[in-house]
Amino acid sequence: MANKDRLLFLMKTLQEQSDEKQWISSTQLCRFLKEQQLDSQVRTLRKDIQALKDSGFEICERKREGMSTEYSWQDREWSAPELQVLIDAVSSAQFIPQERSEDMVSRLAAMAGPSHAGTLRPQILISEHIKAKNRNMIYSVQAIRRAIDRDRKIVFRYLRYTTEKKQVPKHAGSAEEDYIVSPYATVWNNDRYYLVGWSEKRKKVTTYRIDRMEVPRQLKAKRVPPPEDFDVRDYTDKVFWMFDGPVEEVTLRCRMSILDQVIDRFGDGVQIRKVDSGLFDVTVPVSVSGTFFAWVFQFTGEMKILEPRWVRERYAGMLGDAIDGALE
Repeated sequence: MANKDRLLFLMKTLQEQSDEKQWISSTQLCRFLKEQQLDSQVRTLRKDIQALKDSGFEICERKREGMSTEYSWQDREWSAPELQVLIDAVSSAQFIPQERSEDMVSRLAAMAGPSHAGTLRPQILISEHIKAKNRNMIYSVQAIRRAIDRDRKIVFRYLRYTTEKKQVPKHAGSAEEDYIVSPYATVWNNDRYYLVGWSEKRKKVTTYRIDRMEVPRQLKAKRVPPPEDFDVRDYTDKVFWMFDGPVEEVTLRCRMSILDQVIDRFGDGVQIRKVDSGLFDVTVPVSVSGTFFAWVFQFTGEMKILEPRWVRERYAGMLGDAIDGALE
């Protein structure tokens, strides 16, 4: 084997079996090299370690009387606390299937070194049944981002569940089976991954759940440019749970007890107008949809829609339909 293979083997061994707490001796390293049928002389080992140091890798060494030299790989891009945060995010993300989530967690933990790898485990528990089942979702994200980089449209089939809990193409066999979209961005919202882009069919900016689509195929046609006034951050701020509707300036009257929830939803830049010691008003741009009304409904008795009138009336109509809407 070439010298580069020996260097790569040494680097991998030091990364995986040593860190600031756990050291590995030259005797052990020479034995590992010999098992791989590589040059295992101490002199060669020292030169290889120096070569890695000269390349910018942080490798510490210590010498103790009567014992062989010990080495420790200190070059960690991520600290254990940082990796713990990433592990919790991966573990709790609903859009990552369980099997892939466990694999990613294992690889992230290994980056911390042997002293920490055994202790880095998900600290946030999430029920497995709400994890995504689409194992190709990560490849879909990759395909979408490549299309964005290359300024190309994509085509894909959207999926729906059958009563047998299997995902099948929506509108299968019809002219509407293929969705052609000009992708603008991928968005992580409400613990779901979405595609935001221009829909050829709907002739407007639309959102799609990435875990509910087959891996998109890139087309040769260039994307439809985003509308002049389109801003993806502004769009996602107005759209509740990625369900869009007409954008309207809505005034809400709220009790002071839910001030934190209002700021959590609209940001700390929202203008608060105090009505009295117990009430305040806010006027915010929102995409008026069923999901917006559902958000308002959860604060029943603590929030009401003041204006515009048509939004109040639509909300009242939805509440009436909910009362009278028994399945026929």
